[in-house]
Amino acid sequence: MTTPTRRRAARDPRRFAREFARLASDWTTLAVFAVLAAVWAVGFFDVLPKEIWVVDYPALVAAFFFDTLAANEFGARETSVFYSALAVFGYLQAMLVVAVARWLRGRFVESGE
Repeated sequence: MTTPTRRRAARDPRRFAREFARLASDWTTLAVFAVLAAVWAVGFFDVLPKEIWVVDYPALVAAFFFDTLAANEFGARETSVFYSALAVFGYLQAMLVVAVARWLRGRFVESGE
């Protein structure tokens, strides 16, 4: 049974911002980002084949899109936006991976199924 106080807390618009900030500053997000960066680096320096980049695919697609947009629409030099966009979207991808993993853990592991 939900009480009026619990309903009000669930609708609090600051709740999303607090959860986002907590997820962004969590050590597991940083660890997943480090793994994604390492996967990109081993593909970039040909330690492993570039097919390993399939792990970083969402961040790479977003970075390529924003780099192309900056070059075509704003006249930015080629690849001037790519690496910073790759870092931003890689971190967002890491946050998404951690959030989904926590949701799955809460959904299946903690429920006892």
